[in-house]
Parts: sequence; C-alpha cells; structure tokens
Amino acid sequence: MTIPLTLEQQQKLGHVSVLYSPPTLAETPHSNTTLRFGLIADPQYADAEPGVTHLRFYRNSLCKLEKAITELNDHRLEFVVTLGDLVDREWESFAAVMSVYEALRHPHAVVIGNHDAQVISEHLAQQVPVAGLPKSYYQFSQSGYRFIVIDGNDLSLYCNAGNGEQHQQARAMLNVLEEEQRPQAQPWNGAVGLRQLEWIEQTLQQAKRQNETVLVFGHYPLAPDNRHNLWNCEQLVELLCRYQVRAYFAGHDHEGNYARIGNTDFITLKGMVDGADRLPFAMIEVKNGELTVNGYGPEISRFLPLEAPIVSETFS
Repeated sequence: MTIPLTLEQQQKLGHVSVLYSPPTLAETPHSNTTLRFGLIADPQYADAEPGVTHLRFYRNSLCKLEKAITELNDHRLEFVVTLGDLVDREWESFAAVMSVYEALRHPHAVVIGNHDAQVISEHLAQQVPVAGLPKSYYQFSQSGYRFIVIDGNDLSLYCNAGNGEQHQQARAMLNVLEEEQRPQAQPWNGAVGLRQLEWIEQTLQQAKRQNETVLVFGHYPLAPDNRHNLWNCEQLVELLCRYQVRAYFAGHDHEGNYARIGNTDFITLKGMVDGADRLPFAMIEVKNGELTVNGYGPEISRFLPLEAPIVSETFS
C-alpha cells in the first residue's frame, strides 16, 4: 500500500513530489546470498551559516553527500535509503540537495524527516486552497525481503489546516506525554497514527505468511529511551518485536544509538550535517539473518547475529 499524492499535491510539490515515490528495485538481485543497501541520515542542507549550539555545518552537506554517493555508487547495492531531513529549512533547499542525488545510480527510498515535513507543510499551507502534509509510508520487496518505510510525521505539529484535525490530535498527544514527563515529549517529534499502525500490522502479517525477512526504516528512533524518539515508540517496539522484524533503522538523533530488544536490532545512524568534515553513512549487508553494518567515517560498524544472548545493549 502506498498513499498516493493527490493531483493537487503533485502540482503544488512539483519536483519534490518524487520524494514520496517508492523505489523500483531490479527484478533480479545482485546476489542470491547477501542483501546489500546503503544508508544516509540527516544531510539537513541549508544555505546558512553553521549552527553554534549544535556545530551543524549546513552548507557542507552538499559536498559530503557527493562523496557518500560516489562511494555508494562503487558498490553493487539493491537500493539506498535516506533516513530523513534532506533539508534543514527553506523550500529552495530541496532543489540544491536533490540535484546532488541525481548522481545516485541506485534506487532511492526517502524517509520524510521532521525538517522536511515542516518545510513541505509550510509550503503547502501557503497555497490556495491549502493542501495538507502528505502521508509517506509505503513498502517494497525483493526475493525474500520486505522493506517498510514508516511516517513519523503522521500525527505531528507539522500537520497544517489541510490535514483536518490531525494537528489538534498531535497537540493533545504531546500534552499527555508532557504531563507524564516522557523524554520524547518534544515538539519536533511526531507519532504514527492509528490507520498507519493497522497498515503496518497487516503488512507484517503478510510478510510472515510469505516467510519474508522484514527491515523497517523511519526517521524517529524507537529505542533505547531518548528525547528524539517517536512519541508512541513503545507501540511500535512491541509491534515490530512481536512479528520478529529483523531491524529498524532511524536517523534524527545525530549522535547515533543502538539497542537490541529480543531479536530485533534498533539502529540509529549519526547525522551527516554535524561537524565540518565528519562524514557518517553506512552500507548494510544481510546474510542468513546476520546483519553487518559497515560504517564510514564516524559511523559505528557492527556485526549483529540473528540471535543475541544480550536482551538490550546501548552504545553512545
């Protein structure tokens, strides 16, 4: 299932509408034994001076992204996923960063991050009539694997008037989390809504019937506990672990993180925008259930067996 853009949304988004399209994979994978794909998190480009507080070098992201794409193009990958926040601010930023992505020779799946969502939503809110922030959850598959992209901006403060009552629902959910003093009770996070939760479970049921290995991609981390996590992260963790999802990959927390819950690995990649020269990204290999993260730059490399004796593990 893909929530297609309306004709009105396509027209108002223009070239940015391609970010909502699922990738089309080759019918025959490059390898019969090993799945390989690339991961990029939070380029967060803007034509802006570096952030003093977080040491984010927004302009440098274009050069960093070019280097990462050049490296990924040298490998036989099935696809590349950008885990959100292609841009930091301003509608014009999309044209610059998407021009760099044109050099990518692999199918590309994009997760819409909170900064992306805010820029897109503000652009659509300025149109007449107002168009709501589109939903961006979908699935794709290849030879024994099911890939699911979830939309953590489904219920968020980025929803505009075109999304009906969803902005108010998001505010109410955030108020409850703030009263409970939950660490993820931050206005720059979001949640997966009920309809999407039902779709995710239906997709997992279908994958289980077909004996497929499932990998899930989102912008907001789910575990361990963190102020960057999805508002309803506990619901997603329970759901993914119940269906034995092999791994969940996220961005958003630029420091990166890791947790193992049951037999599911929760991997958060470091943010590309941080630091003048730091260039984190990764290539993932999956073989016989074993998962290898080949980290570049400061990104941590990991070997993750199918079954681990440790219930939960965290790295900073």
